[in-house]
Amino acid sequence: MDFSSVTGSLSDLSNYVRPDGTPAEEGQEEDQLIEFVTEKELYGAIPEPIPANKVLPDWYRELGQYISEDGGSQNNRPGLNRSTVKRCVPFMEAMTMGWIIPLPAELHVVAENGDVDCNWEFERELISGHSLGQVGGDMFPGNQNPILKFHNYWNIKVPSGYTVLFTNPMNRPGQPFVPFSGVVDLDNYFNFVNFPFMWIAEIFDGVLPAGTPMIQAIPFKRDTMLSDATARSMSEDEALEQARTKTELSSHESTYRDDRWIAKDGSRMIPQDVDK
Repeated sequence: MDFSSVTGSLSDLSNYVRPDGTPAEEGQEEDQLIEFVTEKELYGAIPEPIPANKVLPDWYRELGQYISEDGGSQNNRPGLNRSTVKRCVPFMEAMTMGWIIPLPAELHVVAENGDVDCNWEFERELISGHSLGQVGGDMFPGNQNPILKFHNYWNIKVPSGYTVLFTNPMNRPGQPFVPFSGVVDLDNYFNFVNFPFMWIAEIFDGVLPAGTPMIQAIPFKRDTMLSDATARSMSEDEALEQARTKTELSSHESTYRDDRWIAKDGSRMIPQDVDK
């Protein structure tokens, strides 16, 4: 995936944050800004983190909105209940939330039967080993996959009260590696966060380009998380509401997308090439 056409100053990639500290727009108390900072000698030399909806995979961009009769995809409407994930808002929102942190430099990988050899010309460390024992050794379900660690050279600053979820780039299959997920209180921790991962391609000999999506970073406010829950049977009113929703879905396949979905304030959720 080529980041060169969309990677630039972070302030140029957003229409609602202002790194220069100018006043917030009317109705907002202050800008809620996430900052990616790196060392001076690296700034401008390595790909920058970028909003996830700016780097959609080629297969998703090229996918039609409806399933064709031959099992492919097309953009004209063939009938109800034949939409592809191109029209699925939950799928799209997961894919486009937050930011993608890219691989800093080219990485040549040769993998065969559980052995992985990594080489690079970049002056900093890109990959290091990670002990299988830290995840339980032979009892770990993925113990047949080598565990390594990506080195990240972007520090992340978030407003007070914010935490960041780091996870495998969502709904983006096809990578030869799968990062582990982690949650870090970055308002109280200023340091490079590295990303352990499993190498899952049994046979591989190639180059991961600089800019390859390495991790997805999704900031959230801690005090908005729900911590209590209950389980019970549905009431009569709830059963009626569910039945009504099912009826709406059967009469209009984009009910959720068109009538139920709520756009998130300040979000970057809607890719420009996806029909609303």
